[in-house]
Amino acid sequence: MAVGAYEAVWLFVGFDLPTLTNEDRKRANRFRNDLLDLGFRMFQLSFYSYYFTSKAQADTVASRIERLVPQNGSVSIFYITDKQFSMIRTFYGGKVKQIEEPEQGLLFS
Repeated sequence: MAVGAYEAVWLFVGFDLPTLTNEDRKRANRFRNDLLDLGFRMFQLSFYSYYFTSKAQADTVASRIERLVPQNGSVSIFYITDKQFSMIRTFYGGKVKQIEEPEQGLLFS
């Protein structure tokens, strides 16, 4: 059964973590690695994304992320429907480039 464009959800995690001390950097790197371990892909340096077929699945992972937030860190989680995701426009040197959909194998690897 196909998932509708308004049922599927992209979860984006954006964060601002302190990196002034060695301990801060270790915490920030651990958080990035935790996101990768959960299956997220780096969208930008401090902005990671993951595709879910339902909001309930995304909620479960968002709860995990909440428990992983480093001390003194700021983390925001954004829910975006697949339909909204398809309208993202990215600019490189003044040119518009559509966001490429990940290959199906990458979504669940």
